[in-house]
Amino acid sequence: MANKTYRVGIVGLSGITTGAPGPAPWPLRNEINNSHTYCLSLMDSVDIVGVCDLVPELLDGFLQKWGERWPNATRYTSHREMLQNEDLDILTVATGDDKHAAVAVDGVEAGIEGLFVEKPLATTVEDADRILAACEEHGVPISVGHTMRWLPQYHAVRDVIRSGVIGPLHNIIAVLGGPRAMLFRNGTHSIDGICFFAESDPVQVFARLEEGFEDWDEYKGDGGKLPRNDPGVSGFIMFRNGVRAYFSASKNTVTGSTYELAGPKGKVLFDRSSGLAEVLLTNESGGIGRHRLPQGEYETVSYVAAYKELIGLIENGGEGVSTGRDARKTVQIMTGFLKSQQAGGALVDVDA
Repeated sequence: MANKTYRVGIVGLSGITTGAPGPAPWPLRNEINNSHTYCLSLMDSVDIVGVCDLVPELLDGFLQKWGERWPNATRYTSHREMLQNEDLDILTVATGDDKHAAVAVDGVEAGIEGLFVEKPLATTVEDADRILAACEEHGVPISVGHTMRWLPQYHAVRDVIRSGVIGPLHNIIAVLGGPRAMLFRNGTHSIDGICFFAESDPVQVFARLEEGFEDWDEYKGDGGKLPRNDPGVSGFIMFRNGVRAYFSASKNTVTGSTYELAGPKGKVLFDRSSGLAEVLLTNESGGIGRHRLPQGEYETVSYVAAYKELIGLIENGGEGVSTGRDARKTVQIMTGFLKSQQAGGALVDVDA
């Protein structure tokens, strides 16, 4: 498929899909922007041919921001009409958190070659399984927008763990703070990171949601728009390999996202927000040695890396860094937290 230009359609035109860089003070060139559309605009091998949203203002906004770069992108209010008309190679699903399954399955059944679904993959395990079953039946590779998996520092931290320098990983503490410390919207990144480092399947959880969400026996949010409609949580996760993790998402704490990853010989402290990571090791005399992991500079990260990888999967097969099966684990954990809440914070199974 050398020199092929992939026809891309996007469903859901929020800021994460259509954000454009603003001006920067001289002599800097542009602000950095990590939206889907901006990242796709940096790639010669793709062409956005269709965009879809139910809100006319968002369709108009796409034209204003990106009409010059993508003059032939047709605007739709029906994703099925777009699928019928545009002969898409790649479909990006960036609707509300609870609306992914129907659009994704329709796209796969319409004959797309690759699927990109924003995080979380779904808000129920059943919807996650619908998407995965369709992809597996039709042989369509899927990538899920847990974009931290395409950041080099995440892999550098995991390499430290895999090296055995801190001993076998036993405990993970992940903290997410700030007004948007929402379980389904932003907590997905932290929980996916826990799974990324644990490298195992979740089997049991218990949790308490923030006050005001006592009736949440299922997802009842607004698709990820307002923090007041998506709970914070304090939760515990047990993995099949024995790793235990604690996750705290609190809107009443300082904004940030951190991990503490501990084994018998030391631990890694990782600040996701800044990318800073430090290895703390105990020595024979009981002292603590500190080593900061260097941060490299890379041209291809985030959505650019994600789409380039997805195209590679279409052309060559294999497995990506953020698979649907990986993303399902996060859905298992989040919905398990809801079940535990309804059971009074009891330990519940999530390994079905």
